[in-house]
Amino acid sequence: MLIKTLVLTAFLGLAVLLSSAQSPPRDSVLYSNAAVSTINYFNSNIGDQSEIYSGAQYDLLPPANKGTFYFQDKNYCTPSLICFNAKWHKDIPVLYDVYNDAMVAVNNNYLFVLKREKLSDVFLLGHHFVYLDPKDKNNMPTGFYDELYDGHSTVLVKRIKTIFDHQVSAQFAEIIYEDHSTIYLKKGDKFLEIGSNGDLKNAFADKKKQINDFMRANKIKFNKDKEGAVAKVAGYYDQISN
Repeated sequence: MLIKTLVLTAFLGLAVLLSSAQSPPRDSVLYSNAAVSTINYFNSNIGDQSEIYSGAQYDLLPPANKGTFYFQDKNYCTPSLICFNAKWHKDIPVLYDVYNDAMVAVNNNYLFVLKREKLSDVFLLGHHFVYLDPKDKNNMPTGFYDELYDGHSTVLVKRIKTIFDHQVSAQFAEIIYEDHSTIYLKKGDKFLEIGSNGDLKNAFADKKKQINDFMRANKIKFNKDKEGAVAKVAGYYDQISN
């Protein structure tokens, strides 16, 4: 059964916490005084942001024994900067359902899926997500990507969550949501999947010595921080190539 209850609280101006209680009537949901004030202000100041909330209503996914379907395992909305229908909106409460690749916002105590085709950018939890649509993807899966670096080269990460059933006994299995990421490097007009240190070195083979020296001098280890390594090396490559 999908979780229906929303328990809202003020966090950084507005954060929406969602409880694990099951389907109480809407009028039984209790808010703190600070949350009520924040909610009332937000609901009375939507103005031209109303177009944002035209998507399908969203229900939280059920809990598991470990992990969640949500980015950084945060199953609540946090204030975000978004570009929707070519307009920038700040302090929009957003959560990211990684499993379904859906950005979700809240309005009047209901969760709504933000229309992907109109949502180009989301700055959420210190990360910048961009949307790649079919005409731009160049054999890339359509959806939201975490942009780690954007220069002459671009580094994107496709966030992925998978379900893993761990059989504890003949009668009981644990449900675990696992994080998986795929790193892509855009060099020129091609996207390269970077899954190993060898992939990274091959992508910048024309500057092999400089890249090796840079990684050694800065103690950059691919296996310790894959995403950081690719972003740093891409930035350095752009610097010495232009």
